[in-house]
Amino acid sequence: MSPALFERFIDTELRDELLFREALNRDLQYRDAAVEQRIIRNMRFLNANTVASDRELVEQGYALRLHLTDEVIRRRLVQIMERLIVATRPNPAPSAETVATRYQQELASWREPARYTFSHVFLSTERVAEMPALMAQIDAENLSPDAARLLGAPFLSGYSFRRQSPEQMTRVFGAEFAEQVSVTEVRAGAWIGPVSSVFGQHYIYIEAFEPSRTLALEEVSVRIERDLVREGEEQAVIDWVEAAMAGYEVRRS
Repeated sequence: MSPALFERFIDTELRDELLFREALNRDLQYRDAAVEQRIIRNMRFLNANTVASDRELVEQGYALRLHLTDEVIRRRLVQIMERLIVATRPNPAPSAETVATRYQQELASWREPARYTFSHVFLSTERVAEMPALMAQIDAENLSPDAARLLGAPFLSGYSFRRQSPEQMTRVFGAEFAEQVSVTEVRAGAWIGPVSSVFGQHYIYIEAFEPSRTLALEEVSVRIERDLVREGEEQAVIDWVEAAMAGYEVRRS
């Protein structure tokens, strides 16, 4: 483990320990049904034949201090404490100016890839020599994609694909296929090909094409607002932990 990673691990452990202790100081464990259910489960695991009621098991579990050693309960109380901190600290909704600034800062991330809706006729590697004749027949007879498909070979992943990005096409057909389609000038209602893939060759009917574009602020403002609110909540917890840490002497060895 690198020194930097080790330091982050220590910081996380300290953070969670502080939140856990504060939750216990506030007796939050007694107010959460999920904690009680976890204690009941643990007690019944320890004694599957018990005839004690759920309430009795909870009391016995607390007497055994199970809530101090169970990792699930620990994580639950840390989460409850985080929510309590967030709820008790002001976190106003981001202003329109703040949202617009973040949008400009992350403009590159809002670039939407080109998307293709298409059908295809497939021939396996062993039959690619037949592709020119197949394409000529489809063009000469002006066959529909459904009719043209009957001339080809079966393709396990299907024949029709909606709004596929180059990355999605790569996952299905391979990088060569996606690259060929991406560099080809396409228009809706036209065939392109042959296009090679890891499986063979394809004659592709373009049903719709959406060129790459940058999403407008109006399209992503809700997501940006959500991100900003989440960041504000995370910062509120960080601020609380830092203030709490000031009351302790922390030694790192």
